[in-house]
Amino acid sequence: MTSKSIRPALAIAAALALSGCVSVTSAPAGPYKVGSAQVTLGHEWSDISAIMVARPAKVRLLSMDGPLLNRLYVTDGLAPGEFMVKPIAKERPTPTYRAGMSPNELVEFVSDSVAALDYQRVETENLRPAKFGSSDALRFDLKAKSKEGLDISGTALVADAGGKLYVVLYIAPTEHYYAAELPEVETIIGSVKPLA
Repeated sequence: MTSKSIRPALAIAAALALSGCVSVTSAPAGPYKVGSAQVTLGHEWSDISAIMVARPAKVRLLSMDGPLLNRLYVTDGLAPGEFMVKPIAKERPTPTYRAGMSPNELVEFVSDSVAALDYQRVETENLRPAKFGSSDALRFDLKAKSKEGLDISGTALVADAGGKLYVVLYIAPTEHYYAAELPEVETIIGSVKPLA
């Protein structure tokens, strides 16, 4: 193991140690339900939702290599007034979903939520149409920097369906980790659907 790979491993171990009694659970390959939405996982992920303090109840968080190395956010339908990232303090509100948001506002909701996770210089690109079941959705990619200056890449699907907001968001360091799971993430995003 190189010193470059030891540092992230130590950071993950420290984060898990700080989490105390909460645990990471398995998200096995196959259908993975998040409230009124479902994706299909191609292989086993770790469900790290319980150790992520800025996560609302309607957001599930999966990882292959730990929260500092890759994160896959899958939301249940967020209702108007709900958020993807919990505010840390009253003085630092995070973006909230509003019914009837325009496509650009939906993309901004996600990018501003990523910024609320302490990522800097968040930029979106490659906006394109997609589907969430029979509803129209949007796909886009993003770039950002961690507060330590690490390049971060991401891709997302966002759908406003039935007055609720559904988001699948993958973010990881650009070097190695983003590309390593991107084929699996593309398959997961392609599988997302509402449950009847």
